[in-house]
Amino acid sequence: MGRAPCCSKDASLNRGAWTAEEDLVLSEYIATHGAGGWRSLPHKAGLKRCGKSCRLRWLNYLRPDIKRGNISPDEEDLIIRMHKLLGN
Repeated sequence: MGRAPCCSKDASLNRGAWTAEEDLVLSEYIATHGAGGWRSLPHKAGLKRCGKSCRLRWLNYLRPDIKRGNISPDEEDLIIRMHKLLGN
């Protein structure tokens, strides 16, 4: 009935903040093998994290195409125009 939990309560799994070394291992593994297969990725990459944690770390922090910082004036103008057109 339903899916098994993605992250077991295994005491050997790291929890909490990621280290720079873990970030590097994850980034290099994905650069070599591509993103995906998140459940098996931690074992194959040698990380002591669950697959969900690896996926979220990649998607929210490590992807090279993530834009950080303030929005540009052009982006702000686009947001205002779209809000006027579409509303909330």
